[in-house]
Amino acid sequence: MNRKSLHMVGVWILVQGGSAMKYAEFTNKVAIVTGASRGIGRAVAEVLIESGANVLLVSQHAATLQETVRALSLLGPGQAVAEACTIDGSEETASMIVHAAVSLWGRLDYMVNAAGGARVATVMGANWNNWHEDFDVKFWGYLALMRAAIPFMKRSGDGVVVNLVGVAGKDPNPQLAIASAVNGALRAVTKALADEVSPDHIRLINVNPGSTETDLLHKMAESYAQIRHTAVDVVLDDMRRRGPLGRLPTALDVANVVCFLLSDGAALVTGTSVDIDGGVHRGLA
Repeated sequence: MNRKSLHMVGVWILVQGGSAMKYAEFTNKVAIVTGASRGIGRAVAEVLIESGANVLLVSQHAATLQETVRALSLLGPGQAVAEACTIDGSEETASMIVHAAVSLWGRLDYMVNAAGGARVATVMGANWNNWHEDFDVKFWGYLALMRAAIPFMKRSGDGVVVNLVGVAGKDPNPQLAIASAVNGALRAVTKALADEVSPDHIRLINVNPGSTETDLLHKMAESYAQIRHTAVDVVLDDMRRRGPLGRLPTALDVANVVCFLLSDGAALVTGTSVDIDGGVHRGLA
């Protein structure tokens, strides 16, 4: 899309040019984005920074993270700062990440949990360490970060948390057994926490990407190809054909929805999940 549209709802201003969205209300706000060195996390950080937010980008991939921060710093007007660490599910790590953002900019407005992925594995086929590793990153890690972030959001008078979860949390996939369990648990705890903090004007939403055109999709396709004894390209073509809209979401497609949910345009959206899968999920919404 090349046309630009302008719409105001209170202080919310959305300008769409090309395929990226920008929000004037994000100016000087502070966000933490995990899993930010690539894929959806990077795309979310890009939209936030271009909209004027200051973003702490967190990833365990230190070299890739530094390259990402250098690239996003050129976009402005918001600031991009790197925090290289592994989301390990501990309260200590979560507290360190949150305090790093607050010490830089004095506040915290948005928390976007995008670390981790979906391992291709069955209930019996995954080894026990796989179960612990994935829960440490995506369940205990997200939960610890939410618990660390919310007290600072209360000080600011409001805030928004968006968790990148996945459709397997409501439509369990036997080949994504761990992701199905983790995502289901995240859906439950996010709903409970959203009710708990709603009097503090803090919103929590889960975003459920389906198969998305990122490097993670290619890794998953490699695993599926081994199971099915076929070529990776065959698996990728099959994934892409399943979408009723004719294509899979890109990282930017997901990031645009995430940033809308962070904005005041979604002020009454909380305690729910939003699917971004191009219509692949066939269950009831």
